[in-house]
Amino acid sequence: MSVPLKDFRLGITESIDIMLDAQALAFGKDKAAVARDVLAEWAKRKAHEHKVIARRLAANGMQPELFGDETEDDGSRPADAGGRRK
Repeated sequence: MSVPLKDFRLGITESIDIMLDAQALAFGKDKAAVARDVLAEWAKRKAHEHKVIARRLAANGMQPELFGDETEDDGSRPADAGGRRK
């Protein structure tokens, strides 16, 4: 069973479109599949980066919360611009 896909649209430059088209043609895929592969690889690298940072902080006696991983920061709201809201 495959993972359900979400619709995600964005504008891209002509050069990006050409690169996606060339990759799709070279490997017998469609452009959307090539773009998904690129984004999946990026997400995998970012997750690995986060794990490495968390391990390095822990190895040095620091808490991961120090770089914005607080439990109340679930990423659903924009970062505070400096002042506290009441």
